[in-house]
Amino acid sequence: MRARVAAEFPDTLLIRFRNVRRITSEAGHEVEFCGQVSAMDPGRPEPNYQVFLYERTGTTENVRILGADALNGFRIGRKMIGALKRVGCL
Repeated sequence: MRARVAAEFPDTLLIRFRNVRRITSEAGHEVEFCGQVSAMDPGRPEPNYQVFLYERTGTTENVRILGADALNGFRIGRKMIGALKRVGCL
């Protein structure tokens, strides 16, 4: 899971993870995780964490990096932030 999420940042030297949690979900989804990932560049000394969602069903893996545009929406953003807080990802 960590290798697949890190592959979303191909030009980065250091990848850091925090608050990685397993999510229990509906039937059909084998594995789901959420957490925070930081891609640290040499020019940026402080970590810049972004929320990620990882889902694997059979042989299909799906990684979504949630930026500010996904989390700042009025209705969808509030519901998603609330759900991620309940799980422990935020």
